[in-house]
Amino acid sequence: MKNRITEMLKILHPIALGGMAGVTDAPLVAAVSEAGGLGTLGAFKETAESLQQQILQLNSLTEKPFAVNIPLVVPQASELISVVLENRVPVVVTAAGNPATYTKRLRDAGIRVLHVVPCVDQARRAEEAGVDALIAEGCESGGFGSPYEIGTIVLVPQVVDAVKIPVLAAGGIADARGYAACLMLGAEGASIGTAFLLTKEATRVGSAWRREMLEAGDTSTKIAARGIAPFRMLINNCSKPFEEKIAAGASRKDIVREMIDTDWSGDQDRVFTCGQAVGLIREVRTVKEVIEDFVNGSELIFKRICNQEIQ
Repeated sequence: MKNRITEMLKILHPIALGGMAGVTDAPLVAAVSEAGGLGTLGAFKETAESLQQQILQLNSLTEKPFAVNIPLVVPQASELISVVLENRVPVVVTAAGNPATYTKRLRDAGIRVLHVVPCVDQARRAEEAGVDALIAEGCESGGFGSPYEIGTIVLVPQVVDAVKIPVLAAGGIADARGYAACLMLGAEGASIGTAFLLTKEATRVGSAWRREMLEAGDTSTKIAARGIAPFRMLINNCSKPFEEKIAAGASRKDIVREMIDTDWSGDQDRVFTCGQAVGLIREVRTVKEVIEDFVNGSELIFKRICNQEIQ
């Protein structure tokens, strides 16, 4: 597929890896980029020094385009921006903050800027700030979310109608059916998180969470910490004690610290975040297999729809 996203980002398929803190390391990012998508380093937990190391390792693994995801609310955001500028990173994905803060500086350096939005108003503001494209993220996604809790199937077409720049869809997309649906809603691609957690290249995901995700169903995630720092978590043995901690008065800082301190590579139960789409995944595959399923599967779906219309 060729469209504005593939042409802009110089990628084969309009499929991006969602930047997941602590998980999307250089080998996983390189695997997505090598398979024709846009690999994305998650910089939420990174320091300037550790991000620099990840970028250097990534450059040794692939010559394909990649991105760095920088939540603008993290205290080290300006340092992370300096690192991507110094290293001439092709694409930066910003989120959770004012896109006007760094967009001009990044674009002046020849860097493409994508911004994650949870609602139409923020989509319009990001377009006004000069970003190249948007990621419209529904509340089905894992990780920290917005208080609006707008689902992907409702959010994407409204954002597409509200802006002129291209839009990627995110949230609840884990197979070819979801990918095809987002294209039919007007998105020009998708940003995928949870589906890539269950790949062989996601080596930072420990066996405990890998097993729990493979056994998960439609009711296996929930939004925790509403009104404080809402995020979608996998329901496991740690969920109840963690929610009791929140009810007892845990602060936003406490909740964020819990996420930062969690070692996802371990084998013990801890607070773990993933999207609602986890219930659709039943096997661990390679990154290439996941992307090929999205691309080839969606093409078959569209052909079947066309044949039905002709008949």
